[in-house]
Amino acid sequence: MGEVRRVRRCYGCGEVLQSDNPDLPGYADPWEMEHHEIVLCSHCFAEQRKKKKAANEPILDTDFREILKQAKTNKSLIIYVVDLFTFETSFNSEVAEEIKNNPLIVVANKADLLPPKTNLDNIHDYVAKRVTDAHLNPLKIILTSVAQNYNIDEVIKTIFTYSEGKDIYFIGAYSSGKSALINSLLKTYKNPTQKYISTSIYPNTTLQVIEIPIDEQHSMYDTPGLSLSNSYVGKMATEREVIHDLIPKTLVRGRNYFLKSKDALLFGGLAFIEVVSGARAAYSIYMAPDIGIHKTSMSNANEVFERIIRKKITRPISTLISTSRDLDVYEIKVDYEDKCDIAISGLGWISFVGNHQIIRVYVLNGISIYHGTAKV
Repeated sequence: MGEVRRVRRCYGCGEVLQSDNPDLPGYADPWEMEHHEIVLCSHCFAEQRKKKKAANEPILDTDFREILKQAKTNKSLIIYVVDLFTFETSFNSEVAEEIKNNPLIVVANKADLLPPKTNLDNIHDYVAKRVTDAHLNPLKIILTSVAQNYNIDEVIKTIFTYSEGKDIYFIGAYSSGKSALINSLLKTYKNPTQKYISTSIYPNTTLQVIEIPIDEQHSMYDTPGLSLSNSYVGKMATEREVIHDLIPKTLVRGRNYFLKSKDALLFGGLAFIEVVSGARAAYSIYMAPDIGIHKTSMSNANEVFERIIRKKITRPISTLISTSRDLDVYEIKVDYEDKCDIAISGLGWISFVGNHQIIRVYVLNGISIYHGTAKV
């Protein structure tokens, strides 16, 4: 009998993919073809990069870019608040490009949500590496918990150490805790001017910012939250019940599962993973406690996933997902033996010891994933 195989098409233009001739339509890099299920042909990839519209990265709002350009012109101090729980969502390449020459302090918030016995020195090193990968060179990186008032005094002291003669801009993604940090700062704030704290439209934009006077010439600016369109939190911002389940309020403890080849784990009605191949291993799932997790087989994963959604068996369930066909598929080949993570933006992360597994990750269209050295 003849061999039957699936023909792969470009995710962007639909052209049949091939890796033999770069001059013909549908050419894709052989490594990308081998390591990823969803692939763009070289033409679509080049167009996407030219337009800065990567499928898994938010497009920086034009008005927000204007704010960053003004901060850049004035060499203002940037306070970049990132969320340790959804850390991989934090680094938009366009934001990094705009602020890379500003004096910068990175405040990594929500340390209180990390698993027990987490080594915070390791977390600091992990954040430092990711910040460096984003071509940023901060004056200082501070791990905090606004909710627990952890290291807030150090944040305030550091801000005012480096802010003399400068405006200060607080930036951060929606739900990062940026505004909560500013509220903590305001508890010890003394206004040395005759000006008032005010909310107004930032010049040449349609965005509202809160301006807090520092002295007669300089101010602090609380800017709007950055887009999270590559995150479950951003995609489902209007679904209050889903957001309630996604964002943890208390310490997140790992939920442990032993998975072997052809096993699958389903995360509510939002996402799932499959172990295509690999020896039996322990997988720790770090997600909000309200996210239901179900173990099944690869052969049943689609059916079980759709039944969960249809019958609302567990939480969260989103109106954006009714079938597994609503999900993008990424295939990760773990070609080493070491601790590693797979992070799903806005959902959480999976930690395990790499041992040459092949893992497929199913996520809503446009959600970014990250695979790298373990952070806990």
